[in-house]
Amino acid sequence: MLLEGHGYNTVLLDSYPTGVVDELLDGAHLLILTPRVDQGVRQAFLGAMGKRVLQKAEMPVIALSTSVEEELPEKETVIRVPWPCKTKVLVDHIEATLLDALAAFSAPTTQARTE
Repeated sequence: MLLEGHGYNTVLLDSYPTGVVDELLDGAHLLILTPRVDQGVRQAFLGAMGKRVLQKAEMPVIALSTSVEEELPEKETVIRVPWPCKTKVLVDHIEATLLDALAAFSAPTTQARTE
C-alpha cells in the first residue's frame, strides 16, 4: 500500500462495508475516505461512527476528493484533500490531522468551580 511505505498500518474496507462501524475501526486513529466510495455509503458510515464506542465519534476523517465531487460528508472533523496528490502531500495532511487530534485529546478541560 501507498502509506505502508511511510510507516502506517492500513486496512482497506469494502466499498459497502458490513458490520458494526466502530468494530471495523477498532485500532484506527484516522479514517480516509476515497473518492470512489458512494456518497450515501460515506454519509451512513460517518453517521454510524461512535454509536457503540463513543471515542470513535471523535475520530478525524480525511476525504480524498476529485474535482467532480460536489459535496463532502457532513462531519466537523472531515478534512478535504484534493486527489490525486503526491504521497508527501497526503502524508503531511495525515501527520497534521493526527497531531491536531492528539492535541485536542490531551488538552486540559476547564471545569467550573462552585463554592
